[in-house]
Amino acid sequence: MNSDGYTAWLNKLQQFAQASRHRAAVVLSGEQSWGQQQANIATNELGCESVLWVSPDISGALSPKKSRTQLGNEYNVIVFDAHNEFDPDAFGAISGTLRGGGLFVILIPNVNDWFILQQSRFLQRALALFKDHQAVYFLEQDKLLPEIQEFQSDSIQKEKYDAPFATAGQQQVVSVIENNTTQKYPSPIVITSDRGRGKSSALGLAAGRLLQQGIKNIIITAPRLTTSDPVFKHAQQVFPDAELSKGELSYQTGRLKFMAPDALLDIQPEADLLLVDEAAAIPLPMLEQLLNHYSHIVFASTIHGYEGTGRGFLLKFNKVLEAFNPDWKLLTMQTPIRWAEYDPVEQWVDRLLCLDAELAEVPAIEKIDLAQCQVNLLDRDKLINDEEKISSLFALLVYAHYRTQPSDLQHMLDDPDVRIYTLEHQQQIIAAVLINEEGGFDKDLSSEIYRGKRRPAGHLLAQTLTFHAGCEQAATLTYARVMRIAVHPELQGNGLGSYLLNEVVIQEQQQGVAAIGSSFGSTIELLRFWQHAGFELVRMSFTRDHASGTHSAVMLKPLTADGKMVFNEVRTRFQRSLVDWLAEPLSDLHEAMLNYLKSEQQAGSLELTEIDWQDINSFVSTHRGYEACMSAVRQFVESHSELLRQLSSTEQKLVKARIQQRLNWVGTVKESGVSGKAEAIQKLRVAIGKIVKKVK
Repeated sequence: MNSDGYTAWLNKLQQFAQASRHRAAVVLSGEQSWGQQQANIATNELGCESVLWVSPDISGALSPKKSRTQLGNEYNVIVFDAHNEFDPDAFGAISGTLRGGGLFVILIPNVNDWFILQQSRFLQRALALFKDHQAVYFLEQDKLLPEIQEFQSDSIQKEKYDAPFATAGQQQVVSVIENNTTQKYPSPIVITSDRGRGKSSALGLAAGRLLQQGIKNIIITAPRLTTSDPVFKHAQQVFPDAELSKGELSYQTGRLKFMAPDALLDIQPEADLLLVDEAAAIPLPMLEQLLNHYSHIVFASTIHGYEGTGRGFLLKFNKVLEAFNPDWKLLTMQTPIRWAEYDPVEQWVDRLLCLDAELAEVPAIEKIDLAQCQVNLLDRDKLINDEEKISSLFALLVYAHYRTQPSDLQHMLDDPDVRIYTLEHQQQIIAAVLINEEGGFDKDLSSEIYRGKRRPAGHLLAQTLTFHAGCEQAATLTYARVMRIAVHPELQGNGLGSYLLNEVVIQEQQQGVAAIGSSFGSTIELLRFWQHAGFELVRMSFTRDHASGTHSAVMLKPLTADGKMVFNEVRTRFQRSLVDWLAEPLSDLHEAMLNYLKSEQQAGSLELTEIDWQDINSFVSTHRGYEACMSAVRQFVESHSELLRQLSSTEQKLVKARIQQRLNWVGTVKESGVSGKAEAIQKLRVAIGKIVKKVK
């Protein structure tokens, strides 16, 4: 294709797109230099005022890893370079910043030279959707230009709304927020929408109008300050003279202020109204605390989103809201603002990333007979050609876990260590388990993991058992980690998950896997589910997970004699250490969880065991943390307290503060006079090492 013909072709495509306010996508398949040249023509010749390049390699382009920094911005042309990598999370996030009438340009290699295509099921499926979708024009180097089809214009009757609103739905949402905020006994409000519907701008307009009406103090919280930028932007539209600084807008005696969720819960300041944007990306326990503290509260969440999928969030949060206040209000914004309805690019991106995957209807529970169900290990090479099955499977995972993102689809299809088991009834998936095979390293690498010097990616369970749980050769065995287990919401509580999990255990055992386990945000219900399935608790993280807001638990079930040996060691260490852990790093657990863990405790021997000596020596000579080894170290110090006087003054202060008085690291640093936590840990290792040498 010549440049003149290509320019004319682009102009025609742009005219059609702008006339319909729909967006268009162009895939340029060929050499990287050729693709960049054609993309430059598109950005230069179309006279576009705002252009964004996204690439890990092209100079001056935005890195895909920083794609979320652009949320709230808008562009006429976006160039997305996928020659060396395709980041589905970045692709989904960036696509939402393209205006109606805009052009989305994707650069890929010549399909015959795209070497990773043969190894990536995700890209094979993507290529099929690149080539066969109404939203996409597939241009190949040295090939003829495809014919442009005129876009279907939006024939829906235009809705009526007043300025400054962009849609009637947005105006209605703002009105409901205003009325609810002035009520003495308000109801919690939940706003849901797909991307580009003006959800955040509605929050901003509502905040601005309420400040005008005399409301004094409005707080906005979100996963990141940048997420709330559109809220502040639209709040300022209401009164341009308001003072806007980073994270705060002031108007006379009123203000709109951003606070991060954790800071908000720590301080719990008074507020006339709390706005929670992208609520699906905030841990559910934190949302419950906010709900219990603030009477005037609005939650907003994207349904098909890059912040974590809102559908699974809403399914879980509904139950919390019903228990708190059955009169809570659900508002849905449907009309897009940045582009016209039925935008073909939106439909294409949603299908490509399974953002539109919906749960299938299921028969009544009394008709589900396990004898008529089949457990299947899916063939992923066949799966990518079955869009209905991919959609139903991913929908199940989305609803089961609201942090699901597009990259999870890529991982599910491409990772060679992943296995997918399904429970099907009448050829319909009603439950699924995703397994990740881990471990199987040589002894040297396992020892390096134990010493904290290596952390092979993708081996969470094997590394946890080796480094955190303290079994040096654990990573030499192979493990099956249950990454996800999901049951159709309408069929939960009827034993389907337990049945499928039991079948998975049998099949994994037949494959010679040493042990099967799982890591998850701990709740009493989940712990009991896994315990009922024959799994035992072997690890509890010392800090709360940022995603779930809970301490992560690891539960394990041995399947072979070697697996039983590892299980016995880590289980024994866990049970004997619980007394110390519950007194310190796990002391913040709620009462029900504390009682559960207390029932797991087992008294240790008064004499130091081989396991104890392993922990003591590993603390002294490796990078294993003090908390992981603290029970053995404390018992050792108590048994040889007479040797402490042989330590330096600083070392004695460290041992006394951290071990004997159980001060936290902040208190220990203050009492001992060292520079910080890192120095305190290093000197404590040295101090314990000196005592060990005296004893030996």
